[in-house]
Amino acid sequence: MNSPKGVLPSGTSAALPPGTLPSGVLPQLDTFSGALERYSGWGWLVLRSENRLLLTTDHCVSAVEMPAGVGGEVQHYLAVRMLAGPVVVLPSGRWLILTGSADSASQVNLIRLRARGALTHRLGTLVPLPPSRIDGGGVRWLGEPAAGGPALPPFSAVVAALRAVTETAGLR
Repeated sequence: MNSPKGVLPSGTSAALPPGTLPSGVLPQLDTFSGALERYSGWGWLVLRSENRLLLTTDHCVSAVEMPAGVGGEVQHYLAVRMLAGPVVVLPSGRWLILTGSADSASQVNLIRLRARGALTHRLGTLVPLPPSRIDGGGVRWLGEPAAGGPALPPFSAVVAALRAVTETAGLR
C-alpha cells in the first residue's frame, strides 16, 4: 500500500541516496503550483508567499468574512435562490464568501455588515486561498468550486442574505 505525502512505510530504512524515494512511497505533489495555475485561469490575481496563496481582491472579486455559523445560514439563503458561490474556510472557524466586486458598495452596506460581525475585503486586500497554511492550520474550500471557474454572487446579494438571516435571529 502506498503511503500518503511522502511518509515512509513502517520498517523502511531512511538511509537512501538524496532524491531517492523508497519503493511504495509517493512524492508530495506541488499542489500550490496546480492551484495557482487554476486560479489564474479563472482570471484571479493570486500571489504566492511561502506556504500561502493570496487572492488580491479587485474590480472582479471581493470577499465577505464572517463566523461559520452565520456563514452557513447566509450560504443556505443564497443557495435556495441559486446565488451561492465559493466559500473559503479559515482555520479560525471564519468563512470567506467570495463575491463580485464590492468596490462600489455604499458605506451603509459596509456598516451593516460590520454591525453583524462581517468584514468586507475589497480592492487590494489579500485573502488566503486553499491550500494555504496560516496560523492555526490549513485553508480549505467548502465544497469544490466549478472547474471552469466559480460563479460569484453579487456583493449586494450577500449583504441582503446576511441582513435577512440576522434579522430573523433578532440581531438588528
